Amino acid sequence: MPELEIAEIAAAVSGTVSRASRGRSFKAFQFDTRAMKANALFFAMRTPKADGHDHVKDLAAIPGAGAVVRKDFSAGKLNLPLIRVDDPLRAAQQLAAHVREKYRSLKYIGITGSAGKTTTKEFIFQILSQKYRCFRSPQNWNNWIGLPFSLLQMSGREQAAVFELAMSDPGIGEIDRLAGILKPDVAVLLNVFPVHLEFLKSLANAARAKCEILNHLAADSCAFVNGDAPLLRRTACGGKGLRIFFGSRAGSNQIVLKKVIRENGCSRLHIDFFGITEEFVAPLVNRLHAENLFAAILVAQRLGMKNFEIQEAVSRLQPLAGRGQIRRFGRFTIIDETYNSNPEALKRTLYWVDREYKQKKAAVLGDMLELGEKELDFHHELGRYFSGLHFGLLLTVGRRAEKIAAGAKKAGYPAARIKCFAAAAEAGSYLRGALTSQAQVVVLFKGSRGIALEKAIAEFAHE
Repeated sequence: MPELEIAEIAAAVSGTVSRASRGRSFKAFQFDTRAMKANALFFAMRTPKADGHDHVKDLAAIPGAGAVVRKDFSAGKLNLPLIRVDDPLRAAQQLAAHVREKYRSLKYIGITGSAGKTTTKEFIFQILSQKYRCFRSPQNWNNWIGLPFSLLQMSGREQAAVFELAMSDPGIGEIDRLAGILKPDVAVLLNVFPVHLEFLKSLANAARAKCEILNHLAADSCAFVNGDAPLLRRTACGGKGLRIFFGSRAGSNQIVLKKVIRENGCSRLHIDFFGITEEFVAPLVNRLHAENLFAAILVAQRLGMKNFEIQEAVSRLQPLAGRGQIRRFGRFTIIDETYNSNPEALKRTLYWVDREYKQKKAAVLGDMLELGEKELDFHHELGRYFSGLHFGLLLTVGRRAEKIAAGAKKAGYPAARIKCFAAAAEAGSYLRGALTSQAQVVVLFKGSRGIALEKAIAEFAHE
């Protein structure tokens, strides 16, 4: 993490310093007092669930600690360095922007899209780390809080840094603010699916929101945009920086993923770079991950890696927990897609599993969240789609996912092979008993993060 003097911090956030020793500096920056260590600066942010100012008193026992607080905060007898500002969250964003400019020699990569951001980020990080000192944002720290505190974890000694940019409510304007902080040298627009429609209302608005990452590109920046999505192609035009469209359709893209060949537990990606075809072999079997890897390869090339260097890094890629991770459990193969779900991603995952595995299959599908007024229609349609595949058992978790069961049943899927549950653990327990006499079964678990389908896996596998 950067070490910043209190005067520099105060100037960056337009704050006033009180109760501070001259020359005091901080080596870490936190929004949670439970994570505070010596010489760390706490930002007392207010959220709908809590007010960080209620915990400032807890910092007294931490050596060298300080806090960024609202101007009207009453410190009482608390002997602690304070930086007073209008809004501590805004101050964190301002300080992150300051750090980004302070370390301007780094190459900053920003990724957005409806699905696949974290997987693509991790692939980029793993590939770039073979050649460069690379940083990536932790977990899915990708919103108004996560992005700035990710930037504040950098040391400044890195050569490249990879971040996700996401949105919640209200959607429009959020990625613009994040991109204004990050100012990416390389932007990646992965896709646009019917996600967050609860507040975005339409797919066109979702595309507009995603394309806000392009608002803060410099003239020498580059944006890789998925040209398979017509909405993104139209919305991403104009503005500064180079636009390169990538995807699987030759007529819509300059760089084309011509085919993915599955053999011997690996995927062979054939990529056409402006008329020249190159092959990359990765230890991946999920077709969706091949598309994420495609984007990661483009970023690595843009940052100067040679194809042979990229191939060497690609051959060492590690799977990510909760994002298509495949593991054996006795007689069963578990496909862990518990991290998140949306209609398009679920449909494509079901299709891939159905094509990839010829043995008996079961699916545990949870609610898909933040789909707006048509959420039940989306679930019902997925059930109809599911009925045309070759799964021998369907378990659903959550009230919305019951509509997946209803759609499947209405389309002719046998009712005797459908079970609905309110809680993930219940589904896992039932599945363990239902498959007792079965051998060599593939089980897919996929749902939105809030449904916690990892509990179903734990119960099923006795973990």
